[in-house]
Amino acid sequence: MKKLKNKKGFSTIELLCTSFIAVFVIFLLILAFLWYRKQVRMGDDQMLVNTAESVASLNTVGGDCVVRSCGGGNCVHLTSKGYVGYFDHPTNSIYGEKKSGYNEYKVMKIGDKKYYGDPGTMVIKVVSRDGELTLSWVKGDNN
Repeated sequence: MKKLKNKKGFSTIELLCTSFIAVFVIFLLILAFLWYRKQVRMGDDQMLVNTAESVASLNTVGGDCVVRSCGGGNCVHLTSKGYVGYFDHPTNSIYGEKKSGYNEYKVMKIGDKKYYGDPGTMVIKVVSRDGELTLSWVKGDNN
């Protein structure tokens, strides 16, 4: 039988195995990068939820409305569900109207509940009722 060996020192099988291992390692590196990117985006969305909850807690000190600039009295942010506001990411403030979406990943979580939406389309809705805050992801005003 004829050996599968070229004159330079590497056999054909060695060359194929080395090529396969190199392609496999590159594939694993790509998967690791995609996993890391997903985790960072999910972490950024969770950080926004924590920030929105902190801002809402501060805004409701001494009042019920989650919108800081609200003058009180006949509050326009009061609905049947409670005082409603929407967190705005660039300013880290809560407004009475929805702004453009800012989520980074397609699946967002608040507690045990999951919300789904394309990246850049969802905002955090904050509701205050009887001193209790409720947060959820809703579609933003992406005109």
